[in-house]
Amino acid sequence: MRKLFVHQPLFRLLSPVFSGVVVYLLILLVNNNVAQLQEEFLGEELYVCIGLSYVIQEFSRLLLVLYKRLPKVKNEVINFIIQIVVSLFLCVVIVSVSITIYYKNVLGFSPNTEELWLFNSIFCAITFIYILLYISHEYLFKINTERLKNEALIKQSIEADFQDFKQGINPKLLFESLETLLILIEQDKNKADDFIDYLATIYRYILSSKNKQLIEITDEINTSKELVKLFNYLPYRNIVLENNLQSKFLVVPKSLLFIIELIVRTTITTSALELKIIVTDSDEFFKIEYSSNDKITEPFKASMLAEIERVYTIYSDDLIQVEEENNKRTISLPKLTTKL
Repeated sequence: MRKLFVHQPLFRLLSPVFSGVVVYLLILLVNNNVAQLQEEFLGEELYVCIGLSYVIQEFSRLLLVLYKRLPKVKNEVINFIIQIVVSLFLCVVIVSVSITIYYKNVLGFSPNTEELWLFNSIFCAITFIYILLYISHEYLFKINTERLKNEALIKQSIEADFQDFKQGINPKLLFESLETLLILIEQDKNKADDFIDYLATIYRYILSSKNKQLIEITDEINTSKELVKLFNYLPYRNIVLENNLQSKFLVVPKSLLFIIELIVRTTITTSALELKIIVTDSDEFFKIEYSSNDKITEPFKASMLAEIERVYTIYSDDLIQVEEENNKRTISLPKLTTKL
């Protein structure tokens, strides 16, 4: 799309032949010498027209290439007018000089004004067509580029909305919760009521924080505790969340919930083995620590944090860090603040 077809070798080779023949026929038609076609079509004048077409078209093509590299004014209309005027002027100079040389050296006399006007008019028309092709191609490329950019933005918006939808609905957690709820309704209705309260609190928080950019860490911690209680109702779960934060700061909504769920789903857990998740803070980061005991089928990977890391880069230059030491994994997220 970006490369104009006039630069293609096959077009450069065949187009001057066709345009040269057309120029020759036009000259015969204007001079009322159509009868000459029956006598000698492949005459010397035809070869001159084809040769001059090669010169003019190659010159016009080089002007297009040269014009792209020259400095331009901001107004596109003025740029196109300058390009057209300069190209046509140089075309007139080349055609006039070439025809004069041919007439004097081959025919033995100088061309008159009418003949020069005829040749210049035809070849200037060819040059003008080249410029129109260039302008239309550039305009079409600009429009298509803008459309592609808009489509890319729409695609990013759709993907972002889909990610928000996945994080907001969290279908895996929802279906697991509904399955557990069906069992609790049959076994213990009091526990089922508590379970519904935990589930409602979590989804109420998710939906209410959907349009918030940042949120207090205390709100995130409180909802995370409800999430841990919800997980403990699910089979083979024994999770403890320990809050050792010493300061208040802001976080991206649902980031701590996401990491806690990621830890639970990538760690081997049993009812007898406690999974202890400790939340602490330092000067610049708050940390989520736990004993790493990854599943074989779905082990923890730092790449799983890519979506959260992408969001955090909007608010902080610090990157999310993952450290492992003595079967202990620490995930550090930057503390966020609002600057007044």
